[in-house]
Amino acid sequence: MPAASTPESRKRWRWIALTGTALIVTAAGITMASAATSSVPNVRFTKVYYNSPGTDNRSNTSLNAEYAQVTNKGKTTITLTGWTIRDEAGHVYKLSGTLPAGHSRIVHTGKGTDGRPNGHRYWQSGNYVWNNTGDTATLRTNKNVVVHTCKWGSSGSYTTCTAPAPVTSTRAASPSPSKSAIPSMPPSNSPSTGPVLTPPSLPPIEWE
Repeated sequence: MPAASTPESRKRWRWIALTGTALIVTAAGITMASAATSSVPNVRFTKVYYNSPGTDNRSNTSLNAEYAQVTNKGKTTITLTGWTIRDEAGHVYKLSGTLPAGHSRIVHTGKGTDGRPNGHRYWQSGNYVWNNTGDTATLRTNKNVVVHTCKWGSSGSYTTCTAPAPVTSTRAASPSPSKSAIPSMPPSNSPSTGPVLTPPSLPPIEWE
């Protein structure tokens, strides 16, 4: 007849089960966080012409010489409906349609017919949007997630926007179990033959 398990052995098996659960939860958390980060489309500002040539006389020609260019740097077509472009003052332009991989959308400040020429859109504004003395263009998705920002100072007429930091890979990193993720080992009544390890400080666990 096999020997019945002792309370001490049951405690040890519960500790092992809790440890395994903690490691699984930690690994899942890393995977989910990385996947959320890498889901942001690779669409960004590539150029903003904020100081149109000549005198700022608010003519439609002058207004349309001011523009923001957005480029799809990814490998798939992106739906831009619900996306927005905005400045620091709160002026908002709502994008629409789709943007194929490698293509750009140029949004002019003034008035015009969208799609003429192809890929060009118009803010339909009667005043300038981008400040010559410094401003920040912000691109947001339809879920209000900031995809890219492009900032400039008071010099020059345009800026070629730098790429954002690369996104994190969806591959989960090998989690190293932290002290806070592993429950403490229940006390043992058996004499120890090895060095005594001090477990981390954790809330008490009720053992049956």
